[in-house]
Amino acid sequence: MIGVLGIAVDITEEVDFRNSEIDQSLILSSTPGYVYWKNLDSVYLGCNQDFLRVALMDDIDSVIGKTDHDLSWGADPKMVTKYLQDDKYVTSTGNSIATEDNLVVKNPRGLTVIARTEKKPLYNKRGDIIGVLCISVDITDQKEAERLRLEDERHRHQTILKEKEKLIKLAHTVAHDISSPLSALNMMMQFCDELGESKRSVIKRATESILDIANNLLSTYRNEDQGTACGIEPRQPVLISDLIVQLLSEKKAQYINRAVKFEIEMNNDARFAFAQMQPSQFRRSMSNLINNAADALENRSNGLITIKLVADAESIAVGVLDNGKGMSTGMIEKMLNRKSFTEGKENGHGLGLQQVWDTLDYNQGEMTVNSIPGEGTTIEITFLRTAAASWIAQTISLQPYSIVVILDDEESIHGAWDTRFVQFLKSYSTLTVSHFKQGQDALNFFSGLNSKDKVQVVFLSDYELLRQNKNGLQIIEESGIKNTILVTSYYANSSIRDRAVKLGVRILPKQLASTVPIDINLDLAIMHR
Repeated sequence: MIGVLGIAVDITEEVDFRNSEIDQSLILSSTPGYVYWKNLDSVYLGCNQDFLRVALMDDIDSVIGKTDHDLSWGADPKMVTKYLQDDKYVTSTGNSIATEDNLVVKNPRGLTVIARTEKKPLYNKRGDIIGVLCISVDITDQKEAERLRLEDERHRHQTILKEKEKLIKLAHTVAHDISSPLSALNMMMQFCDELGESKRSVIKRATESILDIANNLLSTYRNEDQGTACGIEPRQPVLISDLIVQLLSEKKAQYINRAVKFEIEMNNDARFAFAQMQPSQFRRSMSNLINNAADALENRSNGLITIKLVADAESIAVGVLDNGKGMSTGMIEKMLNRKSFTEGKENGHGLGLQQVWDTLDYNQGEMTVNSIPGEGTTIEITFLRTAAASWIAQTISLQPYSIVVILDDEESIHGAWDTRFVQFLKSYSTLTVSHFKQGQDALNFFSGLNSKDKVQVVFLSDYELLRQNKNGLQIIEESGIKNTILVTSYYANSSIRDRAVKLGVRILPKQLASTVPIDINLDLAIMHR
């Protein structure tokens, strides 16, 4: 905004401005900007000296009687049409109109002008509209400054995005580097009975802490494309156990300064259980319930929140248990009757519970509440179990003559896999396990097998192979092996999942590698060679 210009013109009759008794040259020469006026047919009646310069005219007489077609911008039909339309609007409606970038002139002299133009109806003394009065202010410098500012902002935004992408990539790499040895530790824990309960508990707590670090890295730098930008989030098969483990890691970080302990309990059937739901809405619901449980502890020194996950063939139940102050019968009735309450919370509105109810309604869930005042509360939400997603590997099926090939760039994971396969190797002398850390070495191994042997291969491959020019999916595709499982912590990446599904490859989340069932299928065993 550079100022305000006011112009009042007294026209006694519909006459040419040249006959006016007013000294137009004196007034208009001191008027900032380009001033010009036209009759009802958009024929120029007069202008100031600045307008003459931009119109490339020598004097006012050379402008009078001309139209926009006759001036320097007349070679641009679109521009002229726009000017004439604006004139017509003003003279026919009596309304003013303001436009920007309305006057753009490019000519042999190299003059370029961007202007903000205001057009108003021009009246005679009887109040009749006899034309249009136009005032244009040069905003070329402002536009250039704005362009430079936007360009600078875009540059800074791109720099921030690049830095964020680096952080996301680093977070995923670190999480991957953590998840591999962590999976190995979990697998080895099953064979550490000689350590004793107290030592195993120390290792268990350490692995849980490492898992929390990895999950919080992924949560902090989670890609935006995992959510939905707008509208209602679509329902989809959700691996409940993984979502709960990730959320619990976030809650441990959130309440790190509170005397509250978190535990998770789940039966074996629940580890691979899916429910058809909105993942982010379910996450929010669980977060709200855990927050309520933490508030109920009232900072007691022995506060404990336990998440229980139980599944059967029909349903999945997630329970949030706390040893807090408990709830009265009246509060439980309000909760189950969907009446918001915010006991113990300043400025609360019960919106957390409303969000839980909405999630239950949209995802066909149910809620039960049990509480004893002074002892604690258990809130359980239950959903229908759905078929597992097509991409997940719920079991590793072998035959007595299977050739198990394991590809992973992490040394520790190979030893851990051996502990899982050792009992089968002892029982079936024809079963073999081969280990590779380099994708090309695995491909070389496959190329040395005959077609009959290749049918016996069960290929377990990591996705990210550090400092190698191919990832696990590329190795799988190039190998031509049909019975393949991608063992990766990147299973939540939709592009990786889609690519795996297209290739017919199942995915095993790496954190479930220690618990995935391994079966020997004797019924389909291939006959002796």
